[in-house]
Parts: sequence; structure tokens; C-alpha cells
Amino acid sequence: MHEWPLIAFTLLIQASVGTILLAGLFGCWINKTGGEALSFQLVRPVLLLTCLMTGIGLLFSVAHLGYPINAVNSIRHAGSSWLSREIIFTGTFFGVICLVTLRTLMTKRVFPTLLLIAAIVGLIDIFCMAEVYRHTMVATWAHINTQFTFFGSILTLGGCISLLLMAPRVKGQLSDALSFKIVFVAALFIGIGLIGRLVVLPCYISALPTLSLAGGVTFPIDAVAQFNQSAGLRLSGWLMGLFGLLLVVLAIYQGRSQVVAKYAGMLVFGSLVTIIAEIIARYSFFLIS
Repeated sequence: MHEWPLIAFTLLIQASVGTILLAGLFGCWINKTGGEALSFQLVRPVLLLTCLMTGIGLLFSVAHLGYPINAVNSIRHAGSSWLSREIIFTGTFFGVICLVTLRTLMTKRVFPTLLLIAAIVGLIDIFCMAEVYRHTMVATWAHINTQFTFFGSILTLGGCISLLLMAPRVKGQLSDALSFKIVFVAALFIGIGLIGRLVVLPCYISALPTLSLAGGVTFPIDAVAQFNQSAGLRLSGWLMGLFGLLLVVLAIYQGRSQVVAKYAGMLVFGSLVTIIAEIIARYSFFLIS
């Protein structure tokens, strides 16, 4: 298994996009109800972490390419290559995030519109990223499931990281109603990200025999055989992810409007469990030989 740089790169970029998407939404709400100063205080760590994750993700991408000059060479075919488009949009996303964060730090104000624009750039980047794998010669990637996998990770990781950063810090600073709203939407992101992938999974599994026999696919036997052999690993990832989601849902159900005050620890633990599940799932995605 030599794809750890790709595992780190894809997960970090997808987590950054999901986190910045929710940061824009939450920043808008907090601006209106808590004021710009409080919004800046709560969203600033999210922006700094997003810049860090994206920067580290780019370093892992360069590590996978082998030499920095390879990244430069890879962007020369944007008109015909999904890899070139991915590199361009990843770099653009990183640049936009850094500029928005810098402006936020200088003005001590959160600009939700700019954050949402950055998120849109990130979503385009993830689409290109998924198409890179869908158009490779690996049978288990040549399906719309790859798009569901990557976009599902955006929602799930974005929701988890938002809960990790926001839930312990909004206690006593926001109204119970807004705190509940933030937690509920983050949990909704996690749930949609997981359940959406589960919905497409039966279609994907039933299509694998056809994909393995499709013309132009170079490694059908190894990839599909490894997919079947790693069923236990994938199942453990799914069970862990659903368990993490269950913990978050139980915390919301039991705490209701007091969920942050009474069950912040459960929210954090459920988020951490779900993040570990995402790592397991991505490991199994790249486990093809």
C-alpha cells in the first residue's frame, strides 16, 4: 500500500471544502444574532484550520507526484486532462481560502459570501478530483460511486470538524436555539454524507462484474478481487461511521436545546469516531493491489 499521500490529500481537501461551506453558513447566522465580533471569535479557528489542512493536503499531493516540477507539468493539459483541472482548482481553492482568511484576520470580520464562493471553488475541485479516478484504468473506481464517495466525505468530514471546533466553544456564547441549529445542521451534513453513499452502494456492487469486463479497463481482476477480499474492512468502516452518527443523533435527541451544554463531549466523541471511519473507508478505496 503506497497510496497514503493520496489518502491524506483527498481527505484533507474534502474536509476543508465541507468545513468552509459550513463556516460560511454558520458565520452568516452568528453575524445576525451574535454580532460580528463573536462571529469572528468563533469562526477564526475554523478558517485557520482549513488553511492548514488544505496546505498539508497540497504537500501530500506533491509528495505523490514525486517532484514539484511534475505538478507544473501536469497543469499543461487542462483542456483534456481531469488531473490538470484538479491541480488548477486545488491551487485556486487554497489561494482563495488564504486570501479570505487573511482579510478576515485583518478586518476582524467574517464574510460569509466570500466563504461560500470559496466553497463553490472547492466543490468544483472535488468534482474534478473524483473524475480523475473515474477515468482511470481501475474497475472499482469507474463508477458514479466515486463521486458519491468524495462528495459524501465533504459533508461528513465538514460536519464532524465543525462539531469538533464549534460545539465546545459556543456554550454560553450563543443562544440555545442557535447552538441547537448549528449542531443539528452539522449532524444533518454527517447523516446525508453517510446515508447518501449507502443508498448508491447496492447499485455499485451490482455493477462491479460489468465494470470488470468493460473494455479499456486494465486491472479488473486485481481491483475487484481486492475489493471482495476487503469486505470486512469496509464493513467495519461503515459500522464505525454509523455508530458515530448514532452518538451525535442521541446527543441531539437527549439534549435538545441544551445539547451543547449537556452533551458536547458526546458530540465530540461521535465526530472523532466518524472521522476514523472515513479514514478506514478511504484506505479501502485505494486498496486495489
